[in-house]
Amino acid sequence: MLRWRSGGESLRILDFDLETIAAGFADPAWVPQKITCVAWSWVDEEEVQVRTCGPRGLFGRPESRARMLVPLLAAIDDADLLTGHNLLRFDLPVLNAECLRLNLEPVRQALVQDTMRVVRTKGFKKGQDNLGLLLNVPAEKVALTWQAWQDAYDEQGWPTILERCASDVRQHKQVRVEMLRRGMLKAPIVWRA
Repeated sequence: MLRWRSGGESLRILDFDLETIAAGFADPAWVPQKITCVAWSWVDEEEVQVRTCGPRGLFGRPESRARMLVPLLAAIDDADLLTGHNLLRFDLPVLNAECLRLNLEPVRQALVQDTMRVVRTKGFKKGQDNLGLLLNVPAEKVALTWQAWQDAYDEQGWPTILERCASDVRQHKQVRVEMLRRGMLKAPIVWRA
């Protein structure tokens, strides 16, 4: 990745999100995650792509998780800049863990603008849902309680899970634009595996 463009060309910016579920308890301080759903969108486009592995993809058909991830990984490879909320500490490392388990090429490095990286503050709540309200963006992220998550994974075809992941990307795209407008975000950084 990391193709720098010259001559005033704009960067291809990909916004993405993962949904995960705990996949076992090896250590109380560390819970392995399996990706259940992915969503992504180019920041200059309306369409949000969303894929899920389905229940069989969690335990029994890992190839379902691989099929879910391949188009996202292709989009990541085509991007000049990745953006999302908590990509640096969660989404990218979890994505790479899944890639290693599924024998897919991990993301080696990427230019990332993570909306968790704001100017230095104290007492500022940085959750995406809170930022959406603070910044008064029109898109809302589907809010799920613990029980609502459990019920959503029991639904045929996981429609609530799919909508949650897509709504996260739709809201994030608006949050990022407003954060940039207000000068709240730190500059992108290079993330390396």
